[in-house]
Amino acid sequence: MKSKGTLYEQTFFTEALSRNLHVFPPIGDYLPVDCLIMNDAGRVFKVQIKGTENKTQDPQRTGLGRYMVTTATGASKKQSIDPAKVDVLAAYVQKVKAWYIIPILAIDSALRISLYPHNPKSKAKHERFLEDWDYFKR
Repeated sequence: MKSKGTLYEQTFFTEALSRNLHVFPPIGDYLPVDCLIMNDAGRVFKVQIKGTENKTQDPQRTGLGRYMVTTATGASKKQSIDPAKVDVLAAYVQKVKAWYIIPILAIDSALRISLYPHNPKSKAKHERFLEDWDYFKR
């Protein structure tokens, strides 16, 4: 899965650059962030990038399914992302090429989140962050 993570990171870097954001990826993968984003005003955001490829069906619910993104960190013991170290979760749904730009405090220490980019009527918690690239301009 390391290669998928690299793909999601490179896709994010390309998209951010195309939106006139400045991307600073660290050397190595031991830091809690995947990159720093700086806007034209000089504001810097610490970004963790995650993604998913396949939709899952929920046996308790009928409907269109959902995309699950693991927001946890750590190889052996999963922990929620530390808001003191990360400002933004950039979550990519590869199958539909959709980005969620989610302030880390909106994750509420969850280890996984559900996303519904394929359902325009969804009122799920994180749908308001779908393609919210303007977050970096604030």
